[in-house]
Amino acid sequence: MRVRVSAVFEREQEILCMKYIYGGKEVFALPGGGVDKDIPLQEAIVNEWRSEIGVKLDVGEIILIGEAPATKRHPQTLHIIFTALEIMGTPKIRPDSTHSLDIAWVSVKKLPKTPLYPDVGKQLYEYLQEGGGRSLEFIGNCMERGFW
Repeated sequence: MRVRVSAVFEREQEILCMKYIYGGKEVFALPGGGVDKDIPLQEAIVNEWRSEIGVKLDVGEIILIGEAPATKRHPQTLHIIFTALEIMGTPKIRPDSTHSLDIAWVSVKKLPKTPLYPDVGKQLYEYLQEGGGRSLEFIGNCMERGFW
């Protein structure tokens, strides 16, 4: 199973996304990427944001987890979505690290109908409308005491 991490940064009722064209249509993605072996999840997000959009990121808690079934073109993927508490720097696409065309600020109000990867626009809209109060605690090492 592939694991992909991403983060949601909301500012003035808009979220930061990356813009692509697929099949002649404009689509958006939450910034993030696949997790390489032995890389902690939060470190993977920080690395992706730095390399793809050139900003430093403070990672918050997990807000969504979703599974994408395998297809002929893509493996089964577990999506783990964190909040982005703060970004330092100005987001700008770094073409040497991504195929994205540009960054885009997508209105929270439009999320339920926005073509978003992963397809969590409806859930993000509900989460952000509720003030972002509920989240899952992220445990960086859930084997810390080594009982096993």
